[in-house]
Amino acid sequence: MLPSHRHRVEHRARPTGWIVILPLLLALAGGVANSQCSSKPLPPSAPTIRLNIVFSDELFSVANRNDVVGALKLWTEILSCLTTLNLNSKVEIISSQSEIRRRVHENSVDIVVLDNADFLELSDAGLIDGAAVGSRDGLPFAVPYLLLVNQQIDSLNQLRGQRGIYHLHTGAAASLAFATALLAESHLGSTGTFFASFESTTKPANCILPLFFAKIQACVIDGHDWDLLKELNPQLGRTLKILAQSEPILDGIVAFTKVPMPYRERILASLLQMHKDPLGNQIISALRSGPLIPYRPEFLDSTRAFWKRYERILTPVELRTWRETLRTPTTLPFRSSVGAPVGTSTGAVKE
Repeated sequence: MLPSHRHRVEHRARPTGWIVILPLLLALAGGVANSQCSSKPLPPSAPTIRLNIVFSDELFSVANRNDVVGALKLWTEILSCLTTLNLNSKVEIISSQSEIRRRVHENSVDIVVLDNADFLELSDAGLIDGAAVGSRDGLPFAVPYLLLVNQQIDSLNQLRGQRGIYHLHTGAAASLAFATALLAESHLGSTGTFFASFESTTKPANCILPLFFAKIQACVIDGHDWDLLKELNPQLGRTLKILAQSEPILDGIVAFTKVPMPYRERILASLLQMHKDPLGNQIISALRSGPLIPYRPEFLDSTRAFWKRYERILTPVELRTWRETLRTPTTLPFRSSVGAPVGTSTGAVKE
């Protein structure tokens, strides 16, 4: 089995867990009259340019794809207003990394919005340039993955033969990759042999609450979701603790293709100013991201280190397949095509 970097499942509203806020985006579409943009029609002299945008399916959950595209078209309408360009736009969500690569090669796409591993793959191949990332307090929004246990657990060894749950996010299934690497580095075997069961859930609470009530003994979750749940219920923080954590991981990178595009700088400047339009700011806030900020390569340093750490535990065959496909089909019930890291159980907690 190969790494579950490419799980396509529900991701709670993080900068890259965008679809959980889809109903809000659609509601915002109905309230577009409150936007500064809605009261500023484009001048007749506004240039018309092509703007084809591809979003990686890895950023989204199992929501209806037509609804997703509708919400994203609202995003492009705001962008058209902010750029004062008549954008002949097309928005697509593509599930295949190889298909995204093909679109980039044939110059049929202008902007791609990717999860971190897709971005690293295409950027390292020299096919795209990073443009913008979500921020929090002026810094790129990156969060670690955590192995949570109760206060009585002090070492990984104490979890042998116990039950665990990992929260699957869209995009790179870093929660499972983190657990897999952690056990391998400690010479404890695979998650499938170490734990009595190691199941997945698409909801953070379905990982945290069973741990709190001692129905399981380990939960792998991202640090931001953990902070949110602790804020809602401080008793969680008093009962549970972090046994191990990963490097911070950044998701949801906006990138341009390498082919020169008219008005690229104007489009980028408008992306970085979206938070100043009331509706644009609502959308960005709904994505649990602060303003978009200009991308810098060092923003991905810890993310790159995370995946390099994971790659070190793979056999040569596994590593080659990982780099070629970045996806491994399995049969989890909530999605017909997902992946699972090496040596893991792919059971799913019923939601």
